[in-house]
Amino acid sequence: MNNDLPLLEVSNLTISDSRRTIFKDLSFAINPGQTLAVMGPSGIGKSMLSKAIAGFTPADIEVSGSIKVAGVEVAQLPLLARKAIQRPAVIFQDALQALNPLAKVGAQLSLALSSTSTKASAQQLQHITELLQSLGFDYPKEILASYPSQLSGGQRQRICIAIALLGDASVLIADEPTSALDPVSENEILSLYRQAIKQDQLAGFLITHDLQAALACDKLLVIDDGKMIAYGQPYQALHESEHRFCSQVRELMA
Repeated sequence: MNNDLPLLEVSNLTISDSRRTIFKDLSFAINPGQTLAVMGPSGIGKSMLSKAIAGFTPADIEVSGSIKVAGVEVAQLPLLARKAIQRPAVIFQDALQALNPLAKVGAQLSLALSSTSTKASAQQLQHITELLQSLGFDYPKEILASYPSQLSGGQRQRICIAIALLGDASVLIADEPTSALDPVSENEILSLYRQAIKQDQLAGFLITHDLQAALACDKLLVIDDGKMIAYGQPYQALHESEHRFCSQVRELMA
């Protein structure tokens, strides 16, 4: 893999519905091993941006411009029309809703790995076990035999990260994945997320309201008023922008 070529490259992206333009002319890129944090005021549509990248926007949403995943143009391709490597994996806010409450964790991880079977081979089970250990599970066999409701919020979110990593996705989107967690679990999950991105040389796209989490990422994209107001290395991007949102963030950093 050429680390100089972006795994996710967005150019002049405009997203609109029948009433308004949500975003206009957004451009950014994420290379292998990098995580981009996306910040902005609540309610401006950051999640719609992640849906456009992932390929599952609602029917009334119009997308124009370019979205390239692993070098392939996908802006007008829905999720199921894309090859596996061009389908970003998504980690949502509520892990309990994202996981199947009626299936044990082991079955869900096996399905994520094979896409056709909930029963893993011995080799696949070894791979899954090693992945769980890398994500901080000391007793993976117990986790595999558990239902999602038997796990803590932090454990469930780590399982969602594992499911995302078991697929062939080159882009890993996390949409405020720690909003329901306590501060200790939040820091742990975000650290594991960034570590997995770097280790597997994926592209990370993290939507967050957590300033410290954003500052720990490789790049920062700040959006407000329907447009990009800051982009680049986090500290530099925030200090170079004169937009009111960035000014407010700088006050928090002082």
